[in-house]
Amino acid sequence: MADGRGAQAPPADLGHGVRAEKFVIRALERIADEGLHGIHEPVPQRYLRGVEMLGEDFASGLVRSVEIYRRNHDCRPELIDPQTFTNKQLLFKFFGLIPRVSPSDKLRAHDWLPPRLRAQVRRPRILWRGDTPALPGNDEIAPGTCWLKCNHGSGTNLPVTFPLDDDTRAELRPLMRRWLKRVHSKRLSLWWYELMERAIYLEEDLREDADDAADWKFYVCNGRVVVYQHDSDRSGTHRQTVYSRAGTWLDKQLYVRKGGARPVAPPDRLDLMVEAAEAIGQYFDFIRVDMFVRGGEVYLGEIGLVPNGCTKRIRDPELDWMLGGAWQAPWLGRVSPGFADGHYRRDWPFAV
Repeated sequence: MADGRGAQAPPADLGHGVRAEKFVIRALERIADEGLHGIHEPVPQRYLRGVEMLGEDFASGLVRSVEIYRRNHDCRPELIDPQTFTNKQLLFKFFGLIPRVSPSDKLRAHDWLPPRLRAQVRRPRILWRGDTPALPGNDEIAPGTCWLKCNHGSGTNLPVTFPLDDDTRAELRPLMRRWLKRVHSKRLSLWWYELMERAIYLEEDLREDADDAADWKFYVCNGRVVVYQHDSDRSGTHRQTVYSRAGTWLDKQLYVRKGGARPVAPPDRLDLMVEAAEAIGQYFDFIRVDMFVRGGEVYLGEIGLVPNGCTKRIRDPELDWMLGGAWQAPWLGRVSPGFADGHYRRDWPFAV
């Protein structure tokens, strides 16, 4: 329920002395008793869910997420009838339906585009890929800067310049080894990252100058773009602005303090970017689709299920409520048998 100030109020029966563990146990008992969030329904074919995948870590993972939410929002989340986007994101990690082919695999993001759009929305060129921490020889990669990445986590990217000397290769080897072994944020219960076959790869550099490549992130709820954000100079002042589906600037703050950030013109190919984001969104009840523009060409970057791992507070509550209202998840609340039938497109755009 709203408290009249734009934030979601804590559950009414929550006493100050109630520990997170007891709070979660009470909520899970009610969820089980009332059959909420599809808890007693079978998972649809080709999808997975945290309830089963986390196993013995399910309850403890939910406790951790509740505590993280409390620290960021100064109240505990609503686990029975959430209304805001961030609150629904928390429950999504545990009850939401996630394809067996993880959309968070950076090397497979482009596969979720329908074939009719793949020539118009490009995949960044992969220069090399491998499954060991050994980079290709200097004679295999053209001189210049590219991005060293790992496909199964966030923050696993680094610009490197070929040819590489022996000292740089030696410095990169333990970093790549850590990337390949890393369990992607067990603390946050992002279990679907562990479904991927891990790989190290080199990707073309999409920057047009020394600054970070500006990107556009589209928030797609039930197959329709609700808002998109524009990020630039992420390693510097990090300017972030937010826009409606039609490209109208929303004078609001999403995850980054607005500071002196001013609106930018919509990209020339906004219609194509919205079309691509919504085409991908047909297979999910929520997805964020990240794109870049260079030289008039649109590139698909990543697609993500839980922005920021559900660790950050949306700075303007109005946006949290707007996105939460637009996201009507079929698994949330009281559901009927076959609750997901007809909600997701069945014809995935690739062979399984």
